Amino acid sequence: MFRKHVNKKLSAYFHGELSQEESSRVASHLLDCRRCRDEYEEIKFGAQLAQRLSGDLAGDLARAQAPAGLWSELETMIEKVELAQKRPLVAWPPLKIALAGAAMVLMLGIGAFWFYSRQSRPAWDVTRIDGAPRIGSKAVGDAGKLRVGEWLVTDDSSRAEIRVGEIGQVQVEPGSRVRLVEAKADEHRLALARGKMQAFIWAPPRQFYVDTPSAVAVDLGCAYTLEVGDDGQGLLSVIAGWVAFEWQGRESFVPAMAMCVTRPQLGPGTPYFSDAPEDFQNALAIFDVAERGSDARLNALQSVLAKSRKRDALTLWHLLAHADGDDRLRVYNRLAELIPPPSQVTPEAVMRGDRGALDLWWEKLELGSAEWWRIWKGPVPSQTK
Repeated sequence: MFRKHVNKKLSAYFHGELSQEESSRVASHLLDCRRCRDEYEEIKFGAQLAQRLSGDLAGDLARAQAPAGLWSELETMIEKVELAQKRPLVAWPPLKIALAGAAMVLMLGIGAFWFYSRQSRPAWDVTRIDGAPRIGSKAVGDAGKLRVGEWLVTDDSSRAEIRVGEIGQVQVEPGSRVRLVEAKADEHRLALARGKMQAFIWAPPRQFYVDTPSAVAVDLGCAYTLEVGDDGQGLLSVIAGWVAFEWQGRESFVPAMAMCVTRPQLGPGTPYFSDAPEDFQNALAIFDVAERGSDARLNALQSVLAKSRKRDALTLWHLLAHADGDDRLRVYNRLAELIPPPSQVTPEAVMRGDRGALDLWWEKLELGSAEWWRIWKGPVPSQTK
């Protein structure tokens, strides 16, 4: 923890410009320092407000169908202003006033149109469970509507339920901020900035997505909980079915009764079953964050391999992709002791990361077929910034 305040580093921390070590220190300081935490919240709020002001209006108007003639009137007005500026000074003030008034009327029209377009955006039903949850600055009564682009916020004593179109529901726990990003027939997307949510989805796989600061949770037909701390670190716990955790090409497949941590600038870590020994989990966490080639990473990997059970083949299989060089060979040897690979899966194929070979070995883990998720595996819709 820092002895001094970290306010000078907060902007760089928010924008991901610090090193991993500095970022971890700032995050640790924020957990214990109310003053710096309040200042960090102001920075986040300012950035979100700027993004909303610069992006929402333009995006809404661009996506919506503008009233006929609206833009041509604006273009005509601009041409008149440009022409008036070339006239003698004596004729300029009255014309300037008249054009300013016309511009005001036109901008009010645009504002009314913008408001109408916002009101007509897709919305999901919200039901209050406890306390006084808010949508934007407005408190939710017994029920409300969460529209695309709006935030649902719960304080320390409130909870709410979001109806995810016709495919499921999400319960938002106290102290959370959730935004509705997309509400299409083939893409239902929320963003969890902080807090905790529980999702129950009964749609086919890859219909429901949740953006977090460091990964996208992709539903593969399941029930799960997802938590995000103030530092952006997240924890996924799957109750039933499967969830894919993805970020910049890094992916983890998490089955029922398993968990996975995701971290800013690192993405999803290595999944593990919730009943794994505590020292196994601690060593795995060190491996996921330690610098490649460091003694700390090697020692952590050796501890994970030594303490792994046959059930932990889930973790070791993922480590084949997360490790490289000699570390990958160590993982291969330990996994082969626990669950021998099929005859066609050679060390050479695993060392070069051959997906076909890895999928064949996965089949022997008896955790479900790899084929069904590969069928649904396609380009994940990009995470909303």
